[in-house]
Formats: sequence, structure tokens, C-alpha cells
Amino acid sequence: MTMSVQTLLDRATAILPFSRDEIITRGVASGVSERMIELKRSANKLQGKYGSMLELEHRIQREGVSPDDHTLYTDLLEWRAINHELSELMHIFEVM
Repeated sequence: MTMSVQTLLDRATAILPFSRDEIITRGVASGVSERMIELKRSANKLQGKYGSMLELEHRIQREGVSPDDHTLYTDLLEWRAINHELSELMHIFEVM
């Protein structure tokens, strides 16, 4: 932790009815929640565009990926990455 973060934590614990650990945990929870909301919005856009990840996978299998346009494949990779990150973030909440 940098000195300014330590100072900020010291000042916050002097005023708030929370321990340093509680403040840090709340900050982590807030950051994780915000990121999950962003990811869910992105997943919803992909779902609106393709229906489901399975439907997108089937479309790629049927149509293939054009050498000039990798949008379908890129969207599939993004969707998989979103789901993976959401899973990891949910795990953080479970252990908090």
C-alpha cells in the first residue's frame, strides 16, 4: 500500500465505525459489484444480438468465419471471457 492509501485508511477508520479490514472488504465488494454490472450489460448486448452463446457457436459451425470479418468469432471469445470473469467474481463474493 502506498503511503497516501495508508493515510486515507487511517483517516477513514478514525471517523467511520468500521475497521480497516471492513473498509477494504467493502471497497473490494463495491469494485466487484460494479465490474459485474458492466459484464452483465455486455453479456446482455451479446444475448440480444445472438440469442445465446450456444446459438452463436452453432452459427459459427454452420457459416464458418469469414477471412474478412471475424466478428462472430471475436464476439464468441468475448462472451466466453465475460462468463469466465463473472464466474471468478462470483467466487470472490462467496469467499468474502
